[in-house]
Amino acid sequence: MTILDRIVADKRAEVARAEAMTPAAELRARVADMPWTARGFEKRLSRPGPGGVNIIAEVKRASPSKGDICPGLDAAACARQYEAGGAAAVSVLTDGPYFKGSLADLQQVREAVSLPVLRKEFIISPYQLYEARAAGADAVLLIVRILSAPQLAELLDLSRHLGMDALVEIHSPEDYAAAHVVGSRLIGINNRNLATFDTNLATATGLAALMAPGETAVAASGINNRGDIERTLQGGVFNFLIGESLVRATDRVAFLRTLIHGHPQKAT
Repeated sequence: MTILDRIVADKRAEVARAEAMTPAAELRARVADMPWTARGFEKRLSRPGPGGVNIIAEVKRASPSKGDICPGLDAAACARQYEAGGAAAVSVLTDGPYFKGSLADLQQVREAVSLPVLRKEFIISPYQLYEARAAGADAVLLIVRILSAPQLAELLDLSRHLGMDALVEIHSPEDYAAAHVVGSRLIGINNRNLATFDTNLATATGLAALMAPGETAVAASGINNRGDIERTLQGGVFNFLIGESLVRATDRVAFLRTLIHGHPQKAT
């Protein structure tokens, strides 16, 4: 069993426990009564921003491959630093057992900043989409590798019905074909193989070359500096999801500005 297999198995049990505590009908009713103004995650990433790039800056405390990264991270304070540094959006890891995140982190981030917020999670059930919407997510991550074709189509349709965008994650040409056939518009290309956790930056540019007009690519994993961004830009990808290197930075605002502009540009 791979790490990904273990995560998905644990996630099924976690979702079952959550639904036992708060039934799906109750959660759906709560969402229906909530005021909502989506912040346009997909729209924000549809064209290059300052410096020719958009960065989705990630709130991340730990990972299965690296262990603790910043276990005491204050999610809201970190997100405010990202907004000050020029991030286009914020990604919040909400998995607890493997990444030390939570839905409470997502709620706090959405209250702390005006940027679009992505729920980054191993989503396998419609229930999790209602959770995301209730917590204030503007977008959700759907990972092709852990979903059947019918599941992917169902979850993509439901996310749109709930007013959220979907970042559909791929790692191979086969994944891309599955994302394309269901009409995914925003496609995250993970440079990391989730079965082995090996990382190759060429994955993003190779798969971006397959994409059809109207589809927007987001490169994720293994992007640590402006040089990594510039190499990926040459392949036509201008959106980047960056977590570990940002979280570890001594000055997150300055480092983010360096990633965007090539130097730590001062705020205007």
